[in-house]
Amino acid sequence: MESWLSKSRVLLALCAVLLMAAINRHDPMVYAMFLFLVVVTVLGFGLPWLSLRGTTVRLSAKANTEVTEGEVCPLDLVLARSTPWPAFMVMVETEWVWASQRVVLSQTVPVLRSGHLPDLGGLLRFPCRGLYQLNAVRLSSGFPLGLVSARHGLQRPEITRYVLPQPQPVHWPLPWDVTDDPQGELSTRRLGQSFELGMLRPYQQGEPVGRVSWRASARVGELVIQHFQQSGSIRLRLLVQAPRAPALGEPDSAGEQSMRLAAGVGEAALNNGAQLFLYLDTQPTPLRDGLRLRRALAEALPTDTSLSQAVVRLAQDTAPGEQVAVVVSGSQAAPELLAALTVLANQACRVLACIAVGRRAPAQELQQARQLAHTLNQAGFATLLELP
Repeated sequence: MESWLSKSRVLLALCAVLLMAAINRHDPMVYAMFLFLVVVTVLGFGLPWLSLRGTTVRLSAKANTEVTEGEVCPLDLVLARSTPWPAFMVMVETEWVWASQRVVLSQTVPVLRSGHLPDLGGLLRFPCRGLYQLNAVRLSSGFPLGLVSARHGLQRPEITRYVLPQPQPVHWPLPWDVTDDPQGELSTRRLGQSFELGMLRPYQQGEPVGRVSWRASARVGELVIQHFQQSGSIRLRLLVQAPRAPALGEPDSAGEQSMRLAAGVGEAALNNGAQLFLYLDTQPTPLRDGLRLRRALAEALPTDTSLSQAVVRLAQDTAPGEQVAVVVSGSQAAPELLAALTVLANQACRVLACIAVGRRAPAQELQQARQLAHTLNQAGFATLLELP
């Protein structure tokens, strides 16, 4: 019974009752009440419904497919009117879908008139990274009385947005060492096995005497060391696993924070001139394009691959002298993480475990992350615990 008592049905029923009473009694006061109620019904229900007719949505020519989570998002959607009368206080809702997550973003347009094309997105923000697909566009308006909120669904354009993770600032605790690079991707002047002379400099106490250039020393009257150019590079192998449900798509979860931490680690490596190798379960080969780092993290989805299996795959590519960063959440089980990192113990490489903690994490979660870092330090592994 209550489902039938909507505002629109009650207003229409009252109009019908007053109309019949006015016809039977021929009372001007009843006629006036009937006309007043008709005006209220039209303004409260008919005008909002009519104001949304003739509204279409299209994609702007300046469309951009990448945005950053938490920042103002230009959706590049343009509303157009084909009717001469304007619409007031129009609520625009866009529904986005990614990895079973539904995000509804809303914005209010004060006035929507013919010939004036407002661009949506000035006040919209995606709370979490992901590859979002536009699922629906809905308009609603209750102007002017707010008695009834008229709704109108629009034909949605095919729009996809890469919402990139916001990189977490990282203070890298390890020195950026140069690793031998037989492919010659980077030349560094240092002591090494090479026949290409790089430079001459004065001898310093404790350096190998075999590197002394006796001819140059005889010319200048003091010992001179000869430096050779050797092919080398700074390389970082970064491993991160996409969070699983229920952490997947939750902005404040430690799993999603691990993706932001991975983005920060990758940017720190690129800013220091390192070659970055990103390992994701969905990628058959490691990603080496630093420009696609955040996009790859944005679309990463969980798989059935365990952490130990992912580390074994990484260890097969690791060379002595390289650095390895494994990004995990603070809720990661310590025995499982230790078993996985032990595979890298014999690789003669620097291993750093990066531990992520969720936003507004409770005290128990913070204590668990600190305990995990303490356990790893006791086992001889370096750790990085960055609080958001």
